[in-house]
Amino acid sequence: MGNKTIMISEEAYEVLKRRKRPNESFTDVIMRLGFEKGSAKMLLQLAKSREPLSSETAKIIQDTSKEFRKNFKTQDPTI
Repeated sequence: MGNKTIMISEEAYEVLKRRKRPNESFTDVIMRLGFEKGSAKMLLQLAKSREPLSSETAKIIQDTSKEFRKNFKTQDPTI
């Protein structure tokens, strides 16, 4: 596998640095964070592995998600 160089803000670097474990590379941190419980990718994989939702259940999930996003004001990068 090859390497890529990316530019990130100082703030993003500090977040990654805080999340970095001993003996872990920044690549390892990014890969781990990308696959942590609660990530969009994990949610998509879970959704694809399940039976289709009823339209009623899908509507409840959609409405709940909209309400959550509406009430979510800040994002704490240390979480």
